[in-house]
Amino acid sequence: MFAYFVSVFILVSSGLLLLFWLRSAAQSVLRQRFEQDYSAEVAEANQLEYLAIRKALAEYPEEIADYAGLLTTLERDYEALTYLLRNAATVHVGRYSRTERLLIMDFQLLRLWVRLKRLLGWPSWRSGLLEMATILEYFGNVVGHRLVTFPSRVSGL
Repeated sequence: MFAYFVSVFILVSSGLLLLFWLRSAAQSVLRQRFEQDYSAEVAEANQLEYLAIRKALAEYPEEIADYAGLLTTLERDYEALTYLLRNAATVHVGRYSRTERLLIMDFQLLRLWVRLKRLLGWPSWRSGLLEMATILEYFGNVVGHRLVTFPSRVSGL
């Protein structure tokens, strides 16, 4: 019986450490800055709203009560940006880089975490939406950077 509890403890601890590592690695990636910010141009060209949501969450978090609408909008923007990451201006069509896969996993975990927090009535669900918008801003920068540098990469092949 004792061995069973030790096994469960080790399994749970390992899972929590994996989640901690994932969150830390994602935070590290999101702290990196691009030479030029392309996210606004990508958002405008594709009619995405993640920048407006990010600004509203950063400036007026207590005034935002429409959890479902914001989450739906961020999910729609996520679908558009991941499609662009996978298919637009890339030599490796249909694949993501390791960093992109890491942030995709983080986005999915945050989506689940925000829904759970909202269901339990915890008021801190807005911070999860803010981080989801930050991930989308990173993806927008990656797409914009690829679109600017792609012709030079193709001609060099």
